[in-house]
Amino acid sequence: MIQEVFGSICLVWYMVIVTVATLGFLSIRSNFAVPLAPKQTPYDVEPVTIIRPIKGVDPELTTCLELSFLQKYPVERLQILFCVADRNDPAIPILQQLVQKYPHIDAQILISEPDTDHYGPNPKVNNLAKGFLAAKYDLLWIMDLNVWALADILLSSVQTMNENLNCNEPVKDGGRRVKLVHHVPLALSLDDLRYGKGSLLDEMFLFTSHLKFYVSLNNASIAPCVNGKSNMYRKSDLDYAVSQIPVKKSPFFLESSVVDDAARISFKGPGHSIEFFAKYIGEDNMIAIALWEYCYGRTALTGDVVIQPLEAQDQQNSVFEYCNRRVRWLRVRKYMVLAATLVEPTTESIICGLMGTFGMCTTFWGTTFSMKLFLLHLTCWLIADYDQYYRWIENINRTGCKPHWLQNIAPNERSKSKWLQIWLMREIFALPIWVAAMCGHTINWRGKPFMIKKDLSASEL
Repeated sequence: MIQEVFGSICLVWYMVIVTVATLGFLSIRSNFAVPLAPKQTPYDVEPVTIIRPIKGVDPELTTCLELSFLQKYPVERLQILFCVADRNDPAIPILQQLVQKYPHIDAQILISEPDTDHYGPNPKVNNLAKGFLAAKYDLLWIMDLNVWALADILLSSVQTMNENLNCNEPVKDGGRRVKLVHHVPLALSLDDLRYGKGSLLDEMFLFTSHLKFYVSLNNASIAPCVNGKSNMYRKSDLDYAVSQIPVKKSPFFLESSVVDDAARISFKGPGHSIEFFAKYIGEDNMIAIALWEYCYGRTALTGDVVIQPLEAQDQQNSVFEYCNRRVRWLRVRKYMVLAATLVEPTTESIICGLMGTFGMCTTFWGTTFSMKLFLLHLTCWLIADYDQYYRWIENINRTGCKPHWLQNIAPNERSKSKWLQIWLMREIFALPIWVAAMCGHTINWRGKPFMIKKDLSASEL
């Protein structure tokens, strides 16, 4: 009796996971297979401030930053702010060259003074804070330094925000309006398999497992699901959300210290609200939650991608570092969305397949396992991942006006056997990485150990 009940539960959960994965897969095929067609820029568009937080020199940094200047957007309605925490940052000469190259565009380099702009343990938020205060416009596009995108992405994002769209379709979400626009994050390894495989595992994780659920959950809009590589939202909305934390109770912002901090920062006036999020490691998710909770907002995708170039020779892209990154962010998610993190192994092909096989065998055939059925599940999952992976590659290949490092990308030359090798590695590593994340509490972040407190904020050890 217990076996049958457990089998039924496994079968139902298997159907849920497969349905969510299939919806994400179909959305990717229909909305992301090719880049969006160029849009006609209206004359009267909302002005935007682009803020790029800068730290160090990442691969292909110049082209990633230059895309901000190359947006097909009226220059008189554009402001670009490069936020630098250290006046000795090696990226500063690159920033200066770009500002000089485009003198007709309002662009500035903002550098923190020593021992200033420290509001919490999150260095990215500390760095961004001066940009929020210097921003001339309410609509902000926050984009990491190490990602590249098409020249139409800004216009597409503004239209998605103002016309309440998701993937170019009107939102039908019970009255919620789009308050945060984000973009599908891709990481592309620029090298082949002769070097470290960490960057290839990152690439495979995003191109297959992660994005089918990322896209599907965003479309379902049952909760915010946001990666912070490229986000657009209004400064006034964030100010309002933080000001409401002391007024309206939320399960995410309940602790008295958090409420008091929100009240203190709100009292400082407009533009300071970003400082509130410096206490969190996953500031992107907490910003999305605040807009969801207090502005009755939702997130939306545009149908665009942002691409981070990775170099396999970089020691940060070894298999060991890949595992470390996954463990770190799973531990962060464990505290922020515990239920989703606990069930995450069941969204991976192997565990999901074992549950589905057990559920079907006990429910329909009176047995506990069928290797043929399990292998059929894995084969279908692999074929879907292969198709999805090369949908993203097709999107990149069809992109026009792209930088040199996207002209002849490595996946075009990769054999099916090499692709399968990386896919199998990622699938096999998924469960051990999750177990390691669940067994520990310390988060090693930017070379320093942190603990996540029960109010979701981070404390440096």
